[in-house]
Amino acid sequence: MAALSLGLAFRLWGILWGLPHAFNADEPHLVNLAVSFGGGSLRPYAFKYPSLWPYLLFVAYGFYFLIWSGFGLLHRVSEFAGYFGWHPGGFYLIGRLMSAAASLGAVFVVWRVERRERGVPWAALLIALSPAVVDVGRTLKPDSMMLLFCALGWACALRVLDEGGRRPRLWCGLFFGLGFSSQFTALPAALALPLAHFLSRKPKKTAWLLQGLAAFGAGFLIGTPYALLDFTRFRYWTGMHGIAATAALGDWSRAAVARDVAANLWNLGGPGSIAGLAAVVGLAAALRRDARKAALLAPPIAAYVLVLSSFPDGGWPRYLLGVFPALAFLSAEGLSLCEGRERPLLVVLVLILALLPGAARDGVEGARMSRPDTRQEAQDWIEARLPAQTGVLMDEPHAGPDLAMTKSELEDLAARVKEAGSPRWRLFDAMARSHPGGGYRILRVARTARDLGTYHPKQVELSQADAPVVDVRPGLDFVRAQRVDYVLTSSYGADLSRAPELSVFFSELERQAPLEAVFTPVPGKIEGPALRLYRLKP
Repeated sequence: MAALSLGLAFRLWGILWGLPHAFNADEPHLVNLAVSFGGGSLRPYAFKYPSLWPYLLFVAYGFYFLIWSGFGLLHRVSEFAGYFGWHPGGFYLIGRLMSAAASLGAVFVVWRVERRERGVPWAALLIALSPAVVDVGRTLKPDSMMLLFCALGWACALRVLDEGGRRPRLWCGLFFGLGFSSQFTALPAALALPLAHFLSRKPKKTAWLLQGLAAFGAGFLIGTPYALLDFTRFRYWTGMHGIAATAALGDWSRAAVARDVAANLWNLGGPGSIAGLAAVVGLAAALRRDARKAALLAPPIAAYVLVLSSFPDGGWPRYLLGVFPALAFLSAEGLSLCEGRERPLLVVLVLILALLPGAARDGVEGARMSRPDTRQEAQDWIEARLPAQTGVLMDEPHAGPDLAMTKSELEDLAARVKEAGSPRWRLFDAMARSHPGGGYRILRVARTARDLGTYHPKQVELSQADAPVVDVRPGLDFVRAQRVDYVLTSSYGADLSRAPELSVFFSELERQAPLEAVFTPVPGKIEGPALRLYRLKP
């Protein structure tokens, strides 16, 4: 209960970050995908992520609609779409709470596994307080759901190792398949199934392993059926050309990424924690006590290092969550060496050294996410001083304030994207029908896949096709021709180090446009990007 209570406290602290707007670059894609299923088709318009998590979000939003609409008696579905457009905060909070619940579910599963082995639930406490786990538990990204299914898969793999049998193999494959259907990065963790099968001392049949692997495939297709029904497009989004596109984004070092991945493993309990060292000690101890367990837990960890080191962005800690239960079990093997009837002070000391760094990091991050943000400050300033219908050029939505579009712009956007075949026309149309009045003519800087660091140009193409983007490379004269009155730049947005093609635009902006306002983060007081508002002269 202590692990669950601590985990819950840290996941809820900061979970409202950015709301009622979405200040996370990845969250809008998932929410928009989930909402799009309300248009009548469960076919995903993109396979950036598998579809199980958006499907679960869609179901949760269905219950949200029933409550909000009085079971359809007070409001219609079309009104709900407009409500989402103008009041998205509830949709993001629902997803974040679901993510936090899934993350805590993983803590509970890990605790159930180790409660029979030791007095202190070391592994559960590490998963509860690990900064990498807590960070994604505060967002509606699919990684927490993947962690839950992978924790269940690891629990079944350990059962296969100790007890054998056909049923644990089926459940192991199914859970890892559902994890893979939540987030693609779960795939290397599924090595646990064949490893547990061959390492088990209990009677084993090849048919049982094949059935477990079939359950893995079934688990994946349960959550992502259009991987089979629309295989050509699924392969296009997830094929080897995507890996090649990622590698071609810029200069990067495989060795440097491998060091980042190894550092993320070492910092399981947070920077300064002894959890990483304990995992090494635990591996050695497991080799002495039960080499089969060590041979089950260690190879998938090594597989993650090899796979993630092949990607320029493989150093993100959340990509390792599929193997974090195994790492926590190894760390628990090492930390539990301090337990004994006559060593209570040593146990307390080890608890502090293993858990306090992560808890401190979680607290610092929770406090940071609870502070005011420059994006909200900029929005309040603009809405108080700039009249409606003013033309404002901004960067990506997450990089700046959430300014409302004018009704006429939403109507034009709905007509344009409907003609292009995008399902988002329904959202823009609903927002136009429920428009509260006022608003600004919002334009956005066109960005390239290389600049945005995304692995697939198609993703950028789809996103910008549904937005009023402007190619600013020609400079300010072209921007003025688009009836832009103000330009708002963001330190979270376009960067000349990644997008030198925008040098003309930025140099002319600095020389020709007066600086109207600056919104700067203040350490310990105000978070967010550095925003600069320029007024364009006629």
